[in-house]
Amino acid sequence: MVDPVREVCEDRNQPRPWDGRRSQWWIVYERPAKPVSKGIKAAAVPPCGRVASKLRGGPLRLSWVVLSGLAACSPYDFSKEVGAFSIGVDQLSNGFISGYAALAADRAAKTELDLTGARAKVALASSCLVPAPSSSKDQVPCALFRLGDTPPALSGIEQERDRTTALLAVLKDYAHALVAVTNAADRTAYNAAVAQLAATVGSLANEAGPQGAAASTVAPAAVNIIGWVVGTALDQQRFESLKAGVTAASTPLANGEIPINFVVTAAGDGLLALSKARQRVLIAEMNILTGRLGPSLTDAAYRQGLSDAQAVLAVLDGLHHADPTAAAEGLVKAHEALVAAVDDPGRNYASLLKAVGDFRDQAAALQSALSATPAAKNTTTK
Repeated sequence: MVDPVREVCEDRNQPRPWDGRRSQWWIVYERPAKPVSKGIKAAAVPPCGRVASKLRGGPLRLSWVVLSGLAACSPYDFSKEVGAFSIGVDQLSNGFISGYAALAADRAAKTELDLTGARAKVALASSCLVPAPSSSKDQVPCALFRLGDTPPALSGIEQERDRTTALLAVLKDYAHALVAVTNAADRTAYNAAVAQLAATVGSLANEAGPQGAAASTVAPAAVNIIGWVVGTALDQQRFESLKAGVTAASTPLANGEIPINFVVTAAGDGLLALSKARQRVLIAEMNILTGRLGPSLTDAAYRQGLSDAQAVLAVLDGLHHADPTAAAEGLVKAHEALVAAVDDPGRNYASLLKAVGDFRDQAAALQSALSATPAAKNTTTK
């Protein structure tokens, strides 16, 4: 005969959403050899949600108990959301790297079109003849330009490339550390992950200004204390370290700056500057291409010129629609939702899912737009 309790509790394989209570016991019952202890309440809630006291069949014996209060321990229900958050940060960073390379290609394509159309004499920038400075701020483009014109200069974002790259690297390290903590499979991996998270929280604070440099020595210590609690279950330590890390990253410093927000905003400014720089070059490229179109061209040359212009327009339109500022704001909102969710999963988990999903969409769209390049140009003019 099938045990009525196991029949009820094992016929559903999908886990039930957590109800927000501080301690929820998942209990499996089976037929007892002895009466239930007086200290155990038979009305505890089984995993399937049925109340045990409603089940008939005599006394019950408690055989297996798992404490599953999300607000008190395991971060496993956050591992997917933290992972998605980290992927979004990676997409922003990768978008900047590929977009920066595309900007150089845009400029080269524009120069080629300009020089080819005029059959102009060409000069080589003097920067091509000397070693490049180590700092992006001091670099000058190594490029060809029309003889007699002013040599090309770097755009603002090209001068600030190192700064934006460093900020995005800090964000990536922090996001990866959150993933490492939530996914730590054993004590050794957990200890390494806590040290990694502590260091990255300190780096966020250090970027936020002079006051952040001092605070950065405090924030990691707060995370490390959680990491060295003796006798605490690994699941609970993972959760507490996750909570300590995101809370420290969101706590205002003495100068009023919130570390994670400060770094994200500054990185977002760099992404926006890159998008605008590419748009300016692409518009100039478009003007050259459309200026060539006219009745003097053969049908084949006209179709090719029009196709080249449309290819540039497609990239330009993508950059118009992908909003770096909105993506940065989405990152901040996703992190704020994570902080709220680890504090009270019952009330805030749904908001976390939406915020992380929105951020992922924004980051993916921005990476795609920044990475896109037009098809190869045909410079034939007749």
